[in-house]
Amino acid sequence: MRWDKLLKIVNLIFPIIGIGLMVFYEVCDTSCSSLRGTFWGVDLKYVGILLMSVLLALNLPPVSRYAIPVSHLRTMMLSGALGGEILLVRFQMVHDTYCPFCLAFGLCVLILFAANFLKMNKYLVLGTLLGGLGAFALFFKGSVLPLY
Repeated sequence: MRWDKLLKIVNLIFPIIGIGLMVFYEVCDTSCSSLRGTFWGVDLKYVGILLMSVLLALNLPPVSRYAIPVSHLRTMMLSGALGGEILLVRFQMVHDTYCPFCLAFGLCVLILFAANFLKMNKYLVLGTLLGGLGAFALFFKGSVLPLY
């Protein structure tokens, strides 16, 4: 019972933190302002805000009545996002340009994934993690603009 309460708090707090990070990233003027990325032509900031907004909405009482579909949707979203984050962190490492907001957002995804892992369908995790890796490998377009 105690673990379920903690999990609910984690599932509420970290999506809010993730949304806040993406909002602050919009006004970033440090080294991360040179990083640009899109997924299917949509700026990654908006993809991140949408992801975290849906994860936050999955905790609302009307939605929580559908426990199994919500659990599967959360699993797919977090696993796919984790697959994408792996490639995004790799992109930053290859270009030796790191964004603290992006890395913190990735940490939020990782924490949410880890906190929910015991309740996840492991086959669904594997499939959507590979799907996230594949989708980002195919549809992610990133660039590093030089700052002078």
